[in-house]
Amino acid sequence: MAMTEMARTCEEAAHQHDRAAAHYRHSARHLANGEHAAAAKERDLALDHSEKARIEEVALRPDGIVHDRQAAEAAWHFMD
Repeated sequence: MAMTEMARTCEEAAHQHDRAAAHYRHSARHLANGEHAAAAKERDLALDHSEKARIEEVALRPDGIVHDRQAAEAAWHFMD
């Protein structure tokens, strides 16, 4: 993966994480106001953005493994 493509992928993953956080904040506000349907909608949007971020992050992993945290850390040993 070229460095410019890696940078673009990192930026997209970060953007998706930011969007997810914003939707979680909106969900919390709706819950505080007793608006459960709106909170659920915001939570679903947050989960969608989190999934999009995860997909972007998989493209950055040299080994392509998704769920194993120890393997994820080991995959990046060359960065240390």
